[in-house]
Amino acid sequence: MRTSPPWAALREPLGRRDRDAAAAKVLARVGHGTPYFALEDCVFDGAELRALATAETDPGRELGTATSAEIARHAVVAGSACLALARPDEARCYYLASSIEGTFFGGSAAFATPMQYAAVVTSEGPVGGGVQIEARLPHELVARLRITYAIVEEQLFARLFAAQRTATFGDTGSYRAYPPFAACSHDSKGAEARLIVETSACHGHFQQYPTLPASTLLGEFMELVARLVPGEFRVSALHLRTPALAWAGDELVLRLEKSAGPWQFAGRATVEGRLVASLELGIVRGFSCGE
Repeated sequence: MRTSPPWAALREPLGRRDRDAAAAKVLARVGHGTPYFALEDCVFDGAELRALATAETDPGRELGTATSAEIARHAVVAGSACLALARPDEARCYYLASSIEGTFFGGSAAFATPMQYAAVVTSEGPVGGGVQIEARLPHELVARLRITYAIVEEQLFARLFAAQRTATFGDTGSYRAYPPFAACSHDSKGAEARLIVETSACHGHFQQYPTLPASTLLGEFMELVARLVPGEFRVSALHLRTPALAWAGDELVLRLEKSAGPWQFAGRATVEGRLVASLELGIVRGFSCGE
């Protein structure tokens, strides 16, 4: 993975038509769409996918140029796009993030400053793959993530999840804010919340099959962090595993506990006792951009 100056300084800029063609090719091969897909100026050189994205989600008390959850969202999209374009065929598939491992360095630029995302495939096979993604400001590495995916061909996905298919979402959807909890409580050891997954929280993920994005689930965990950590904070590292999907209409139970190990927090999300996600999280308190 390149860690030298950003890609824009190393390559001649492409015309708008070339960038639009790359984005259209990606959207024809993956199961997600807008507004979940928010990458701009996509470029693929045969090995590395590069794109721009701007933060839009309310950061709350989490500091940085973008929140860890939103960086994860754009990284997941960039990674799936890179895998899709690198595959030998043009079949449309669904790319399900099964794990997200990230290290975050903050970023000295103001919140919502556009960042560059660069993704390269680290492993690939017929039913899975791995990608490394860097999020950068012009002269600064903001985050590095490693994401693994389960890849499900469109027809198989349709058979597996026929019961969850909808003709339309019936709403506009947005990623400017995370869905509110139906209930939440916390004590000195941890926090627990209940969340009813609405279709608006899944818009664009996936088209006609509304499932809660892993990055949105991560953002909900950050809401619990804010209840347990006084003042502002920054995520330093995380490892999110997502062994199952949470669908629109499901009731999620999230539990985040303080940890005595190398991670400050450990979290779990379940639907009717079925594990949907587990999280290990490290944070830095009282950090401000530029320090």
